[in-house]
Amino acid sequence: MNKRWDLNKLYKSFSDQCFRTDREKFTRLLDLLEEWETGQTGEPHEQAEYFLRQLIGTEEIYTKLAAYSQLTVSVDARNEEALKIIEDLEKEAARLTGPMVRFQKWLGELDDLNGLINRSPLLQEHRFYLEELVEINRYLLSEKEETIIAELTRTGSSAWTRLQEKLTSTLMVEMEIKGEQKLLPLPEVRNMAFKKDPGLRRSAYDAELKAYQKIEEPVAAALNGIKGEVLTLSERRGFRDPLEETLLKFRMERKTLETMLEAMRDFLPHFREFYRAKARLLNREGGLPFYDLFAPLGEVEMEFSLEEAKVFIVKNISDFSQEMGALYEQAFSEHWMDTEPREGKRSGAFCYNITPIGESRILSNFTGSFADLTTLAHELGHAYHGHCLNGESILNTNYPMPLAETASIFSETIVTNAAIKVADAEQAFAILESRISQAGQVIVDIYSRFVFESNLFKRRKQASLSVDELKDLMLRAQLEIYGEALNREYLHPYAWLSKPHYYSAGTNYYNFPYAFGLLFGLGIYALYLERGESFLDDYKNLLKTTGRNKAAEVAGMVAIDLNSRSFWDNSLAVIKNDINEFLALAENRSG
Repeated sequence: MNKRWDLNKLYKSFSDQCFRTDREKFTRLLDLLEEWETGQTGEPHEQAEYFLRQLIGTEEIYTKLAAYSQLTVSVDARNEEALKIIEDLEKEAARLTGPMVRFQKWLGELDDLNGLINRSPLLQEHRFYLEELVEINRYLLSEKEETIIAELTRTGSSAWTRLQEKLTSTLMVEMEIKGEQKLLPLPEVRNMAFKKDPGLRRSAYDAELKAYQKIEEPVAAALNGIKGEVLTLSERRGFRDPLEETLLKFRMERKTLETMLEAMRDFLPHFREFYRAKARLLNREGGLPFYDLFAPLGEVEMEFSLEEAKVFIVKNISDFSQEMGALYEQAFSEHWMDTEPREGKRSGAFCYNITPIGESRILSNFTGSFADLTTLAHELGHAYHGHCLNGESILNTNYPMPLAETASIFSETIVTNAAIKVADAEQAFAILESRISQAGQVIVDIYSRFVFESNLFKRRKQASLSVDELKDLMLRAQLEIYGEALNREYLHPYAWLSKPHYYSAGTNYYNFPYAFGLLFGLGIYALYLERGESFLDDYKNLLKTTGRNKAAEVAGMVAIDLNSRSFWDNSLAVIKNDINEFLALAENRSG
């Protein structure tokens, strides 16, 4: 099976005539937007329509150009041509800042925005988008200031982001395997955390931490540079802290976050009990070492070829929804995925929805573990979310990060439950443990990352942090959240270095959306179990509207109150049932 994606639906190369034509068209559309002025001829609603039409065209072209460039770099971090084009595109896109600020301020000064919108079907279609622009306008600086910021960001935070990505994507790790010294890509080494061999897991952990020493100083500089810029701009724009700005972008109320985090914190003892039980089964004293967090349990090591993973995922998703199954089959057969770990390729996994072509591209580092299989199911769920948005205006497809995980968690849950149903007792135990471990990453580890980032902002406000200070901050966060469940001698002081989520100035606190996504996804899945196939249309409609509603409004479509503690407790109770079942099985094994 082909393990690399096909980007020809976008462009064949950077020298492709279609790429050059779109690049030129992008410049012309930006020219038209820059020429837009308030008070030009025509009724106000006609002026707004003209701006939106040009903006839609600009966004569609830019999405294609950026997707091709960024996807190319994600699997080839040393591709100098792609890197230069990304920088060029960012420079050109910065020209959009002036017209957008002008348009937003004009909208904000209108006496009757609702009356304006009601005069045009196009404006009515984009009601939420326009109203959100007015809301954000309250925090905008002047057009001149915002334009300068956009230009400086290219050589500031955006440059730091690219540096971190390049350093981690090209980092090769030295380690000994069966007496042979090898030089391996970082993603391959990190995936060894899922291997059955305890010696291999420990060696991979030691080698990973040692390798980070080669790049710790420049990556620490990148993190300090990005967070320093965020703090400066957040304060200048009038936010009380970066979290307030993030919640506005995520379309989420602070009360919702506080209620969710409170429920998560109260639930931590259950996860700690799970980790202690896992440590006992692995004969670990003093708590579970970080390198054993994902250690598979049971007498069977579940391994899958990519073909086997495909067949299993497509079959079980098709049993749930023929439409989803057909899309997943298309993703495999039409080469939407790049699954092969290799030098120069970024670690982890993601799905890139490309609205203008109605397709997605998925990156993973598949090595055959059950966790790799569920990761594919997870990312394919994102692709289905993108599929549901096909036909929407591109301005109505930008859904907030918390809702971004809804379809992926839903898809992953379906596939994992299907695996448990067909597994023998030993396999079922291994899958159950894997599912709880994955949930632990999203509830426990994500919480530690939230604590780390919150403390990082507090400290960065005073001064830059050294490598040792960043490591200490991360260890303190892990100890606070994992508690005595982890072995204090074997934590992960470099977790700040390896997570790309910390290195985007435009998306801070990209941690709690995963917890939101898991718990919201479990709540959605519970509704499906309650209502059966009749729920599918509501589910698809929910995903379709995520780009033009706030999180609470989307949840309200299926009668979920995000500010209700009981909702979060009920979702966590699903995980508690898994933990209780695991503890009973673990007791029998140790007994």
